[in-house]
Amino acid sequence: MRTMKKILLSLIIISSIITLTSMLQPHTLSLGEEFDVRVINSFRDNSSLPLVIWCTSPQGDLGGRALQEGDDFRWTARIELWAWRAEYTCTMKWELKRKRFEAFKVSRDSNRCGITKKCSWSVREDGFYFSSDEIANLFALLGHAQRRHLSKYNKGIKFSWITFFVKFRTP
Repeated sequence: MRTMKKILLSLIIISSIITLTSMLQPHTLSLGEEFDVRVINSFRDNSSLPLVIWCTSPQGDLGGRALQEGDDFRWTARIELWAWRAEYTCTMKWELKRKRFEAFKVSRDSNRCGITKKCSWSVREDGFYFSSDEIANLFALLGHAQRRHLSKYNKGIKFSWITFFVKFRTP
């Protein structure tokens, strides 16, 4: 009887510890989870040459696009069993400048993209800026989606000036 009580008490303690640790983790990935990834050409004046983007992942080639000012390239990153460490890498080219960067990396972006699972990059002349602030939907819900508000945020996305930016380099 005494042994049975010890086993039961041990199981209760172990269950409590597992429950508490799972509650303290910020985010856990699950199979089939999807993230919307978007790269936007936010150049102020690139009428002469478009921004060329080409993206790949271990699962395949996403292809390339020539983005004019304000255009975007988007895809859905789906977490599969073999892709727990999936990376989507993009190469950008503009005039003589070229830069390769990780547009989406599961280990880095699963928490950073927020509960909306939106990962947006704004490509500007001085670097690439990350955002997970999808505010266009908030404006629409509140009935304040006026053009003057949205143009200020590059089609509804507010980009944070954070440390996740990389600069173009000239070869």
